[in-house]
Amino acid sequence: MGGQKKYLITSAQACASPHKNFLSGLEKYANDREAEIIVLPMIGESAHEDIIERQDKNGVPYGGLHKSFEKYGVEFDKRKLNDNIQIVQFHVRPYQIDPLTGLSRFAQRETTQVFASPKQRVKAIPHSNNQIPKLLVTTGACTHPNYASGSDSSAERRRLGNIARGDHTYGALVVEIESEEIFHLRNIRANNDGKFVDLGRKYDGNKVSKAELEAIVFGDWHVGYTDPAVKKANYEMIKELKPKRIFLHDFFDGHSVSPHRDKKLITEQIMEGVDKNFSSLEQELSDCRDELIQLDDSMKGREIYVVASNHHEFLDRYLDEGRFVKDPYNARFAFRLSTKLSEDKIPIEEGMKMVGKVPKGVTFLRREEDLKIRGFQLGSHGDKGPSGARSSVNSKENDYGRSITGHVHSLEVQRDTYIAGTSTPLTIFYNKGNPTSWTNSNILLYETGTAQFVNVIFGKWRVR
Repeated sequence: MGGQKKYLITSAQACASPHKNFLSGLEKYANDREAEIIVLPMIGESAHEDIIERQDKNGVPYGGLHKSFEKYGVEFDKRKLNDNIQIVQFHVRPYQIDPLTGLSRFAQRETTQVFASPKQRVKAIPHSNNQIPKLLVTTGACTHPNYASGSDSSAERRRLGNIARGDHTYGALVVEIESEEIFHLRNIRANNDGKFVDLGRKYDGNKVSKAELEAIVFGDWHVGYTDPAVKKANYEMIKELKPKRIFLHDFFDGHSVSPHRDKKLITEQIMEGVDKNFSSLEQELSDCRDELIQLDDSMKGREIYVVASNHHEFLDRYLDEGRFVKDPYNARFAFRLSTKLSEDKIPIEEGMKMVGKVPKGVTFLRREEDLKIRGFQLGSHGDKGPSGARSSVNSKENDYGRSITGHVHSLEVQRDTYIAGTSTPLTIFYNKGNPTSWTNSNILLYETGTAQFVNVIFGKWRVR
């Protein structure tokens, strides 16, 4: 292969009409960026509408893709894009509610797998104790919905057809090949009118304009454990994309007050605490404040939101349980800070203010607060489910509808539910030795009400 290459990968249903404005936008994008458009075929309303055009006994043609797709590269089989990503055809039914069902083992065995579906679904699959995980990724479609809905269909097929129509996504994937081993992957989501955005450039057919970036939701930050290369890339994204807002999850790591360290003298108190200077609560909060000042300078006064998160609540628990009375190293500072908790104030916010001034553009969200932008819930960390249960991608979709959350450190997309990754290394002391599904992934939310995931790979987030 050799050299850099760019691909736009989408899918088309048999016997379905193309979304002309969306396709025009893809063509404009491909011309501007010297990218190849690849179309992956899917069956239509039923298996009778197969991806290959056939003739019945009377010579009448049926099945097959719309004639307009003949000018693109239609991929019916498997295609290797580089050593770590390939197109495959699992021939998943367009009706399938979760197109990844039963397929995780194929990414684990081989490479990142891209395949056709009228839904956009992404899941990271571990395959190593320290390597970037593989992904299972579906495309979205460039054709209008073609599902059973008429009275001539069975009740069950009409039910599935109505669900599939509601889930139908106009979309594509951008794959940028940097080398034989390294690629950059992100999604494109189009509105019903076919407009889509990639890294701030909006395509409306042949018209290209700048799109306002409503927000970047960064992968969990964890000050003190942030990967320097990922941090540099995050700041680059702020500078180049100029978001109106940024959202920070697990910004305060809380190692100095973690409830997990008390019974681990060697590994957590000495090696991760004393040896790395992570034992001081005051210093940890001071480091967080310094980072907020840098972020505020980069944002030039635009909005910064610190989302209430489970690592932040390490400090709440530390104060509420009175553990500081047996922690002479942090006791004086914690005694003063504990009064703020008794006044129902946010401990990490008040702790940072105790060491210095916090920028005016920073807002610390409470657990009970909603913050919705363009219909997306951005005020939830994503660790809590309904009735005290743990959260999952399914519960998030049921609880919030559209949302962008964090917590699990692993990119996942299910329709309009997005989960960001982490800004830390993919392995740190507490997940060492476990097969890792962690990814360095951020989520962008645009004025069009569409979201896009962006991965940081070895410090880079796109091909220039």
